[in-house]
Amino acid sequence: MTEYWDEFFLKLHNQQALKEQLDAAESDEDWMMISIEEAIEKIPTGCLTLPDEKEIQFQTLHLYDHQLTMSLPSSWIPEPRAEQTKDQRGSYVVQDKPNGILFGLHQSKHELEPAQVEIYQQQMIEQMSRVQPSMKLVDEKALSIQDAIIGCYESIFLVSPSPYYQIAFVRSWRGKALIGSCQFKLEDAPLWVPLTYAMLYTATWSEHS
Repeated sequence: MTEYWDEFFLKLHNQQALKEQLDAAESDEDWMMISIEEAIEKIPTGCLTLPDEKEIQFQTLHLYDHQLTMSLPSSWIPEPRAEQTKDQRGSYVVQDKPNGILFGLHQSKHELEPAQVEIYQQQMIEQMSRVQPSMKLVDEKALSIQDAIIGCYESIFLVSPSPYYQIAFVRSWRGKALIGSCQFKLEDAPLWVPLTYAMLYTATWSEHS
């Protein structure tokens, strides 16, 4: 029993240490396993080699009637319902269950103009804070990608047994709100934070039918 509690408190300490590191890092990329710029360069090639020599294979997906092209890890498997509707308006969800990763996109019917993105982003944060009291906001930003503004926020969910990290984002696409998120284990944030942003930067969006 003593060994169990020693392991429990060690794990808790490590999680708290990582959370403090993430809080302090903000825009500093030193804590990331790979830089966003390097990931942007490598993802389109279909293979990303990490510093520990591990490789992540990427596949190019054409979503929403081929109007959105995005490269995602090949190990991320579509949910059955999402797989049936991936070329239609609505939701698209992929996951890597063994590694605790979930990525989703949702084409909302809510009208949203580009100038309203940051306001909508704040509404998302406020709503999530009410629904999930365990959420701790880490960062929020507005990215300019391909002449579009994408509002993003990062948060930590300190839940048992495995705290997790989430990057949520929203953009105006054809006059509607497109919402997405990627969540993963807190301990894996140094890898998936830069990769999530790189996947957003390398995606291509068609504004015309």
